[in-house]
Order: sequence, then structure tokens, then C-alpha cells
Amino acid sequence: MTRAAALVEREAGRLAAALRPEALAVVVPGCPGWTVADLARHTGGVHRWARAALATAPDGAPGEELPGPQDDDAVPAWFAEGADELVVALASTSPAAPCWTFAAAEAPATAAFWARRQVHETALHRWDAESALSAAGLSAAPDPAAWVEDDVAADGVAEVADVMLPRQVRLGRTPALPGALALESASGCSVIGRGAEPVAELTGSAPTLLLLLWGRTTLDAELASGRLALAGSREAADHLLSGALTP
Repeated sequence: MTRAAALVEREAGRLAAALRPEALAVVVPGCPGWTVADLARHTGGVHRWARAALATAPDGAPGEELPGPQDDDAVPAWFAEGADELVVALASTSPAAPCWTFAAAEAPATAAFWARRQVHETALHRWDAESALSAAGLSAAPDPAAWVEDDVAADGVAEVADVMLPRQVRLGRTPALPGALALESASGCSVIGRGAEPVAELTGSAPTLLLLLWGRTTLDAELASGRLALAGSREAADHLLSGALTP
């Protein structure tokens, strides 16, 4: 099994463990308007969509994300089934295999795209579920600085810089950033935006940087906690982080 398939299997298992009967109606702070059951419906639908994309030619279309069962009680088993099927597909498909993706036209359209994307999709929504249960007093809070391996999170930060933000701009969801912001962790450095020299640099744990880019925490909170440090213009950093960097 590839590392990506193993990570999806692990993260999906942790999310599945959060789908306890008493948790399904809990609201998810990171996804306004959703309950934990809604979060699992979305993630389970994305898993099925990704599996379909792996079997679709680069110039094809994998269809729409499936909505999942209306009955909350049916969601945990439905989620687990879709996750298992995705793990099997990722484990049995060469990363170099051609398939449909939503990356830019010039990017390779291969299964490696979905392996990467589903690691981060599943891990982030596992964070959402665990954070929701914590806020409801049903479990301990995950650690913002260590909720996933640093190198995995650093790749997630790079994915935002290289794939997700450019797609947001391409789709007209946010304007191109007017400057560059460097994001540095022990596992690497990524830059979002444009410019020969970054106007600011954020340094800290990659898991915290990833949460920041996906809107699960704020710069104020992370600077106050000491998990992140800022060099350069705070005003510029705030401005660059204020757009719709991710879906």
C-alpha cells in the first residue's frame, strides 16, 4: 500500500470513529451550517467522486459529488464504505496512471493528484470532526501544532500554493494576490501570491500553517499562541490571507 493510501485509510478511520450517535447532530465550527453528519456526507461524497475520477480519462468527466443518505443514522456506514473503496482504488492505481483532475491544464493529469488531494481532504475534515466534538465537550481537543505529521501538512501547504489558490483565481473566486507571503516550517517553505520578494513571512509548524490557509484558525490566534511567528508587514500578511485562498 502506498503511503497516501495508508494515510487516507488512517484519517478516514479517525473521522469514522468520531461518527458516534451522540455526535452526528453536533455543529462543526470549521464548516458553518454543517453538522458532523453533514461533514461525513460531504467527505463520503468526495471520496466517491475521487474514486470515479481515478477511473475517468483525462478528457472525461467523473460526474457530480454524491449527496449521501438523508437519515443521519445511515451516514456512518455509508461513509466507511466509500472510504474503504477509495483506499482500495488508491492502493491499486499507479500514481502515474492518467485520469481526470481539476488541476491546471498544463499540470500532469495522473492519479498522484488524487492521492495527494484525498490525504489532505480527509485529514482536514478529520480535524473538523474532532474539533467539533471537543467544542461540544465530547472529546479532547486536537493539537493545532501536531494534529498531523509535519511533512504531510507541509505538502498540504504546498498544495494550497500550487493547486488550490491558482484554481480559486482561475475560477474567479478570488483575485490574484497582489504580493507574496512566505510560509516556512521545519519541513519546507511555500509561497502564496506573486512577487520577487515576499512582503512577509510566517514561520511555525506546518500543521498550524495548513489550518490557517484553510480558515480553521486566525493569524491573531496563532501569533498570540506562539505557534506562528511573523516577519515583515502584518498589514500585508492580513491582506494576503483575507481572500478565498481555498474552496
